[in-house]
Amino acid sequence: MGEVGAAYAGCRARITEIVGRLDEERVSTMVPTCPDWSVHDVVAHLSGGVEDAMTGRLEGLGTERWTAAQVEARRDTPTPEILEDWNRRAPVFEKFLDPAGELGRQAVADIVSHEHDIRTALSVPGARDSDAVRIALGWSAAQLIASAAVHGVALRVQDPEGLDLGRARADVTLKGSAFELLRAVTGRRSVEQLREMDWAGDCETVIPAFSWFSLRPAEKRIAE
Repeated sequence: MGEVGAAYAGCRARITEIVGRLDEERVSTMVPTCPDWSVHDVVAHLSGGVEDAMTGRLEGLGTERWTAAQVEARRDTPTPEILEDWNRRAPVFEKFLDPAGELGRQAVADIVSHEHDIRTALSVPGARDSDAVRIALGWSAAQLIASAAVHGVALRVQDPEGLDLGRARADVTLKGSAFELLRAVTGRRSVEQLREMDWAGDCETVIPAFSWFSLRPAEKRIAE
């Protein structure tokens, strides 16, 4: 297994450890960074995503309709059963992530984002410097840069660990820790919080770019 598959597996193990010890009331905790979902629902999406990928149900990949179907199909399934099914299927899925290229890194971006969604909901922070965060940021920041280009802005994204994406002579540069950048790029920060980040250049020209694919800035300020 390569680094992308291993990063996914690491997130899966941490999520299983956290969620596996929760009672029914705690798995019903609502997740502020996924406003319509509980912890149970987040795990249902992750398990459903693996099942869909392994069975070829990829139409609408990553869209709200695709993920909502995964959650609804497991609405009445106990969380321990969902975890068991996910952990049974995922080791085979993880072997395909490195050969899958960008799709593999997208899968890591999804799972690590949801790992920290769960951690935020349950107030159990940790693993903010994992390989999964690094891999996910590389993929997600590239999407943000592409989105900014659509809006006519050359964006550069940098973190202290060596990530440096975008043009050297960019119109706007965004800097921050890998964790903070990842949470911002993937819709886990409000517009107000985005404006408070470390910018060189006019951040207002880039704010619209944070709405990409099915992601949007958070409606309310997120504390993590």
